[in-house]
Amino acid sequence: MSAINFSGKTRREFVAGFSSAAIAVSGLVAAPPDPIIPLIPGPEVDAYKKAQARSLAKFKVSAQSRYVKIPMLSLTAHVLEAGHGDPVVFIHGGAATAVQFAPMLGALQSQFHTFAPDRPGCGLTDKIDYRGVPFREHAVAFVTGVVDALKLRKGALVGNSMGGYWSLAFALARPERVAKLVLIGEVAGSSPPGPGAPRPPRKEASVENTRAGYGAVLVANVDRVPQEVLMADYAGSVLPGAAQSWDTMLEEIGRERRGLTYALRPELKNLRPETLFIWGDKDTFGPPTLGQEMASLAPHARCEVIRGAGHLVWLDEPEQCAKLIISFLKRT
Repeated sequence: MSAINFSGKTRREFVAGFSSAAIAVSGLVAAPPDPIIPLIPGPEVDAYKKAQARSLAKFKVSAQSRYVKIPMLSLTAHVLEAGHGDPVVFIHGGAATAVQFAPMLGALQSQFHTFAPDRPGCGLTDKIDYRGVPFREHAVAFVTGVVDALKLRKGALVGNSMGGYWSLAFALARPERVAKLVLIGEVAGSSPPGPGAPRPPRKEASVENTRAGYGAVLVANVDRVPQEVLMADYAGSVLPGAAQSWDTMLEEIGRERRGLTYALRPELKNLRPETLFIWGDKDTFGPPTLGQEMASLAPHARCEVIRGAGHLVWLDEPEQCAKLIISFLKRT
């Protein structure tokens, strides 16, 4: 299987090459400390596994947990696997976890072989300190490592928010590995980069605050979100190392004021896989016009707008999302 080519460099040298903090010692360049923080078993992990199982059961997902090694990043990734048929890989967004896609896994498992990894720093995948990590290269390396470990020569990708950026970056770098691409919800950083608003202070982790966060920015109607989804999200947020991973990722992105998805616009003319944007008209991270603009820049893309849906479109309108995705993936 293909893998990221580091031109003969080790992963540590690769990270060091992008770090301004590399220090010369005795004529040698010392790489920064390994950013990977292995997941440590404990009560928080046990609680998360139970919450994950309840969320999967809620949507009748017959999933198994798999742990795969990603040698190029020196980490172990957790993957939910369900169903049979053509492969579809789901890449979740933000500080969420793979099980947030449980409604879509349940809807697709009778027709597709679905895989949903926890991104680094999230869920049951190893945690990571993102400071000094080359972000786009890291994203492509992770998705490459997952599909290689799962022995998927080619498959469809479904990505939300930050997972949408990772999916899009992978599709641009490895188009021969992507059958079709679905970007659901605002793709992280779709708007022109700017100074941005100051980050609000972190609230105490609780189920109540998780629900309030969903209602404020993630969905149009929080009453549509099952309690099992909220409990799994909360349990994921208090896993050891999860907050550090999220905070350092935001710090690294903000430090360089990178445009993320907006910066990829000049490359969209080269996006080879057929692509579907699914955008909620109440997405607080950016209006549907952003998806429509990007679709117009890619040769094989279109944008579908779902009324009454927010950023996590499939939690507001699960049936409509599932219908769109299945129809798109089945179409030849």
